[in-house]
Amino acid sequence: MFSKYGPMVVGIPLLALGFLWVVSPINAAGSLSSELLTGPALTTQIGDSAAFFLGSGFLLFVGGLKRDATMILIGGSLVGIVAPIRIIAAVAHGGDMTLEPIVVEIITFLVAIMAARQIEGASRDTAHG
Repeated sequence: MFSKYGPMVVGIPLLALGFLWVVSPINAAGSLSSELLTGPALTTQIGDSAAFFLGSGFLLFVGGLKRDATMILIGGSLVGIVAPIRIIAAVAHGGDMTLEPIVVEIITFLVAIMAARQIEGASRDTAHG
């Protein structure tokens, strides 16, 4: 049950945020305590952000729906890698240490790992059963 619904539950907000980047970038940026850039940087910010959130959310949601461990791990890893990069941004580049998003990213990554392991364990049991 967790292997299906865990990734789907963490994927839904990512999909919603990705969609928000497309239809209302100012609200999407605000929900992340960010500001919109201008000019070509705005186009990059919206495109990259929408793609990241839609892509990782899709992988987690559909991976959970299909019980596809690889899709779930890829989606979770995309989100999980953000946490150490945020820490680097704060320590090495003078950004703020944003603990709440880091915790959410780590939880998303852990959900993906646990769900993928559960799926892989179930497939091993089926193959050996």
